[in-house]
Amino acid sequence: MDTEQVRDIMSGRRRGVGAAALRAAAAVASCPYAAAMRLRRWAYRKGVLSSRSARAGVICVGNITTGGTGKTPMVAWVVDRLAQAGKTPAILTRGYRSAEGGSDEAALLKRLTGAAVVVNPDRAAGAKQALAGGADVLVMDDGFQHLRLRRDLDVVLIDATNPFGFGRCLPRGMLREPR
Repeated sequence: MDTEQVRDIMSGRRRGVGAAALRAAAAVASCPYAAAMRLRRWAYRKGVLSSRSARAGVICVGNITTGGTGKTPMVAWVVDRLAQAGKTPAILTRGYRSAEGGSDEAALLKRLTGAAVVVNPDRAAGAKQALAGGADVLVMDDGFQHLRLRRDLDVVLIDATNPFGFGRCLPRGMLREPR
């Protein structure tokens, strides 16, 4: 099943018993996921889980749905503008692995910007690494759901063709967290 077929099922464009059963199963699975995301957000707001501050400004580029919204080009643009302003930016990325074992986005960002790219799923630890390497401003790639590192600015990108991911959380919709 390809991505377009999954989108057709999620959106309801694909009809039939099989598609309806898949939507129902996905809706059931979305409930614990959405509850966990709400609980996590509440825990950060109430201080049960704590966010860490970096010793530099943190700009987060992210989105609220799965899929491509242009985060990588936006990160490159932000980093370029910061460098033009005389800053020394570093990019923090989670570093999802490609088939070759490296992060495609990290390699692309390094090539596009020339900035330091720190690959670490723990963005707070990655921030320390970047600062030790001489960065004076940090740009988080795809970090909107990452609450452990405090941000000074969020740049949230929206998919204009489906801004709210069918209005439902994963896996029933495309929202990464509930509204």
